[in-house]
Amino acid sequence: MRKMSVLEKHGFAGLNRWPGNEQLAQEDAVLDYFMHGYLPTQSIIDKETNITAFGSCFAGNVSRFLLKHGYKVNAHSWDHNLSDLIRIDEIMVHTPALLAQFEWAFEDKSLDTIFIGTNEEKAQTYHSLEICKDIIKQTDFFIITLGLTEAWFDKENQQYLWKFVPNKKLDAQRFENRFVSFAENLDNLNKIYSLIKRHKPDAKILFTLSPIPLLGSYQKKSVICANTSSKATLRAVLHEFMTQKVDDNLFYFPSYELINHYVDEPWKEDNRHITPEAVETIMSIFGRYYLK
Repeated sequence: MRKMSVLEKHGFAGLNRWPGNEQLAQEDAVLDYFMHGYLPTQSIIDKETNITAFGSCFAGNVSRFLLKHGYKVNAHSWDHNLSDLIRIDEIMVHTPALLAQFEWAFEDKSLDTIFIGTNEEKAQTYHSLEICKDIIKQTDFFIITLGLTEAWFDKENQQYLWKFVPNKKLDAQRFENRFVSFAENLDNLNKIYSLIKRHKPDAKILFTLSPIPLLGSYQKKSVICANTSSKATLRAVLHEFMTQKVDDNLFYFPSYELINHYVDEPWKEDNRHITPEAVETIMSIFGRYYLK
């Protein structure tokens, strides 16, 4: 029999205690300590569901797993290093860039001035723009992975860019690196949600937080501390956003928590990317609760 905590002895019912290693080794650990409060009422993805995962390398892991098991996944083969839309570069996985994609796809907002690069501020993609737009419009299940909070801001045009500013174009009077705030991120998530619901009212939306740490930081502080600030901000934003919404078609999957508190030795030698075994563990959990 489990020993009662001090709080439980004093009548604090419904307490969810932090698990020790013994509890995490139990059969129901994932259900009790990670999926509790986030479970869908039923398995919601079948072989006919049109799925699109937005993000960089972690979104690619999701896509490849689903494809391997026979599900319909868009853009699964795209190299995120060679794409500026949907399967995007890891330095673009911030909410301003994600929002811009949905505004472009659903409301035809221009992408012309969100890049500073070799094509003179033109959007670049290695895939047809119309194909990308059609993929977004035809999606039934949106998996949106948040990654970071650092982004470059164009003070002249008053907008965020999607990529780092190349050194040869680094005009400090015009461009500055910003930490996208809690309020900005929350506003962007609300806008993304509203756009999807307006144009695809029956679509399902799943948010997740990438466990992959920052590649680097321009904040002039420790990169490890910058990463902690970034992930903590995004996780708090997701908590606030999910708390505000009452929607049976809106979900959160705790990939960040599972990697950091459940999977043993999840990291490759670079200490940034997760091992194939860790991917399999995480996605098997996803499959258990979401896939028909």
